[in-house]
Amino acid sequence: MKLIRKLMSLKNAEKIVYEHLYKYLSENKKIKEINIIEALNKISAEDIKSPIDLPYFNKAAMDGYAVKAEDTFGASETNPIILNLVETDEIFSGEAKKIFTGDELPKNADAVVMKEFCNEVDDFVEIYKGVHPNENVSRIGEDVKKGDVVLKKGDVINPYHLNMLASLGIKKIKVYDLSFGIIPTGDELISLDEINNIEKDINKLKGKIINSNSYMLYGLVKNLGFDAKIYDAVEDNKEKLKKAIKTALNENDAVLITGGTSVSERDITIETVKEMGDVIVHGVNIRPGKPFGFGIVDDKLIFMLSGYPVASAVQFELFIQRFFMKRKKIKIPLKRNIASELGRVDFVRVRVDKEVEPIRITGSGVISSLIKSDGYILIPENVEGYEKGELVDVYLL
Repeated sequence: MKLIRKLMSLKNAEKIVYEHLYKYLSENKKIKEINIIEALNKISAEDIKSPIDLPYFNKAAMDGYAVKAEDTFGASETNPIILNLVETDEIFSGEAKKIFTGDELPKNADAVVMKEFCNEVDDFVEIYKGVHPNENVSRIGEDVKKGDVVLKKGDVINPYHLNMLASLGIKKIKVYDLSFGIIPTGDELISLDEINNIEKDINKLKGKIINSNSYMLYGLVKNLGFDAKIYDAVEDNKEKLKKAIKTALNENDAVLITGGTSVSERDITIETVKEMGDVIVHGVNIRPGKPFGFGIVDDKLIFMLSGYPVASAVQFELFIQRFFMKRKKIKIPLKRNIASELGRVDFVRVRVDKEVEPIRITGSGVISSLIKSDGYILIPENVEGYEKGELVDVYLL
C-alpha cells in the first residue's frame, strides 16, 4: 500500500477512523457489563431507558398533612378548616393524615398542606391555608417517565447517573472497555525520571525535550474511562520501534505513537507501521494536527500522533475523544476576528466568558494554550474565518 500523499479532508478521515473503531469494538466485543458501583467515569455503550415511572407512587414533597384539596378551599388564618386526623392508608372527605417528605400519599389524597399552615389539636388538625390539587406532591412519573432515556450512549457516567440508575433498580450497565499503549518516539526525548532538579539539570536539556506528551495522553485516555500504559521512549530506529509496537499491541487494544509522523528522514513512524501492516490515513487538512496517521497492525488500531503537544491533543480530540463522547456545544458571540484559510479546517482554542476569545491561532507546541482553553471552535473548510460579534459554535472541554 502506498503512503497517502494528498491531504485528506477531516470529514473523510473521521469517517474512516470511526468506522474502524466501531468495527473493532463490535468484532472484539470491547464492551463489558459491570456493576454500577464500578461505572463511575466510564462511557456508556448503550442508551438506558427507564423501566418504570419515577417516582413510582405519589409522594409528599413536604412535611405536613395529606388531604383532599377541595376540603381546604377557603381556609385562612381567620377562617381555619378543621379536619379529622386519621392514620389509615385511605382518607375520605373531611379527613387528613400526618405525612412526611417522601411518604406515599394515602388513597384519595391529592395534596399536602405544609405543617407551617396547620395546627394539630388532639384528633383534629386546623388548616389555615388552602391548597390546590397536586400541591406539594411529587406525582407518579414527575421525575422520569417509563421509557425515558436516562443515560445516553456516549455519556460519561457521573455520581448523579449512579443515583438515577440505583433509583430505577438498574444494577448493571454496559460500558466501553479499551486499553491504550502509549509509545513516545524521538532521539530528542529525555525521561522525566532523569530530571531531579530542573534548575540544576538544565544543561541536560540542551537539545532535548522532556517526554511530557505521554503524561497528557495517559490522562486523556484515563478520562475516557479506559486503561493506559506508557512505554519507554523509542529512538528514531525502525527495528526498535517495531519491537516496541509489537509489545504494546500484545498488551493493548490500540497504540498511540507520538512523533515521527511528518515527512523528514527522521520521521520513521509512518514507514515503520506501513511495513508492519496498513497505513490507512496519513495527512489530514487540519491545523494544527496535519500529520495525523492511522493504521491497522495485527487487526489492532494504531494512532500516529504529532510530537507537538497541541497538535497531538487536537488529534486525540478529533479522532478518539469525539468518537466516544460528544462535547457540549454552545453558541456565543466572538470577542475578536478570526482569520482562516479556505480548504482547511482550523481548530481554534478559546476562552469562554460572556464572549468567546481565541487564545492562539498557531503554535502546535504552545502547551499553555491547552491549559488556558475552556473549549474550541472548528472553522470549516469553506469559511474564511469569523468576524467580531458573530455567533459561533463552541465545543466545551
